[in-house]
Amino acid sequence: MPIRPLVKYTLATLLVALISWHEATAQYANTYYYMFGIPQANQLNPAFQPGCNGYLGMPFLSPIRFQVESNSITYGDIIQWNSSLNKYVTFMYSQGNKQKFMDALKPSNRIRFEAATSILSTGWRKNEWFFTLDINERFVEGTTFPRDLAEFLIYGNLRQSNFNLSDLSQNVSYFHQFAIGASYNLDDEMQFGIRAKLLFGGSNIVTKNSLMSLKTSIEEWNVQSDFMVNVSIPYLEEVPVDEDGYLDMDSLANAALDALFGFPGEIADLMTPSGFSTLGGIKNPGFAVDLGFNYFPVEKLSFSASIVDLGFIRWRNYVWNFHQKADYSFEGLEFKLDEDFSAGDAVLDSIKEQMRIKVTKEPYTTMLAGKIYLGAAYNLTEKVRFGAVFRTRIYNYQFYNQFTVSANVQPISMFSASLSYSIYGNSYTNLGIGLSLRAGPFNLFFISDQAPSAYFWPEDFTALNFRFGMNIVWGCAAMPKAMKDRPLID
Repeated sequence: MPIRPLVKYTLATLLVALISWHEATAQYANTYYYMFGIPQANQLNPAFQPGCNGYLGMPFLSPIRFQVESNSITYGDIIQWNSSLNKYVTFMYSQGNKQKFMDALKPSNRIRFEAATSILSTGWRKNEWFFTLDINERFVEGTTFPRDLAEFLIYGNLRQSNFNLSDLSQNVSYFHQFAIGASYNLDDEMQFGIRAKLLFGGSNIVTKNSLMSLKTSIEEWNVQSDFMVNVSIPYLEEVPVDEDGYLDMDSLANAALDALFGFPGEIADLMTPSGFSTLGGIKNPGFAVDLGFNYFPVEKLSFSASIVDLGFIRWRNYVWNFHQKADYSFEGLEFKLDEDFSAGDAVLDSIKEQMRIKVTKEPYTTMLAGKIYLGAAYNLTEKVRFGAVFRTRIYNYQFYNQFTVSANVQPISMFSASLSYSIYGNSYTNLGIGLSLRAGPFNLFFISDQAPSAYFWPEDFTALNFRFGMNIVWGCAAMPKAMKDRPLID
């Protein structure tokens, strides 16, 4: 059976993810997965088919997706209530609790932000098939920093002398996505789905490797580093380098923006083939695929699995690579006091000389953060559905997991709601909500895995997400005769 390799791969990956559960966090609106009345649920599993014959999302509004998350820091660690001042203050305030912030940190800390919107989102039914077409704009930003970096910035070397800064990294990507998908009903028991995605990279900053340490003592400060940062930024045409190919820091500091960036002077210049190719990211191509199935072994019960965002982007336009490898010991300065001497400038000059950055222009590849979903649902009645979803995101060979259970109701055809509870990482106070309203051909929905928790327990939440959308739907009442008895995902 064609589905077996997918099932085996999914179960093997989930097993590894479960083993690493204690280290993982993430949020991806699992409430979305089994809710009634949401056509774009097929974005999480391309096998899902809506209960309507077709839909058309409002441009830029269906859906809008936003999420921010941390694997360690909560809102209450950053914004703290000070009873003596009778107001909220940040942890860096003179009377803030810096140690509370430090105690919350893990050896490696991750903060992730993602936003996306759809320029076009549509789907239509053709006999046993359901086809989808999507054009999306996506922005993803991820920052990783070690606890030792916060220790050094807040306390200096008062409490320790050796600092491991190797987890410091940054990954920012903006790209365009063109996706076409198809789902097929097989023998009333199985739905298979696939979605192919063409990706066009707009801009990117990524840390390829980062090894860094700092050792301090009375005699010297030793810095060891080996890192590479790859950059693709439209119209970044000039980066000042010296005759040996190293970054010229003095020239960079004094350079005007128009000397670095070759922005077109006229709008007409953007309409040229070269301008269109740069803005559209055509010279930074990529590809991704989504695969999924939905299986109905007995009446009212279904099992499903999907792999989403399995792909890459090849960056080769306006590309720069910055590589530094150094082992530098600072032993102080010898100088005579005079009116022209600046200790700060002297230290900077010494560091710049020893920690130079090599500049090259080589294309590079980044991978998307693939996601795996495994779900089970039980339809108590035609209007009540209970669901459970396990989702893991794979990035940099690490797993970020979330488990969600939900109760979904559709008391009348024009309204549906969902209430969910999620566990992700070591966070257990996560209530989610979903609302969908259909008035004639117009469908409006809002979904969040975290919004109620952020209201009831604002100091404890480490993530916040939501999806919002507006659709025009048709054929929701008069389903094709061949489809009436099939358990569809609404």
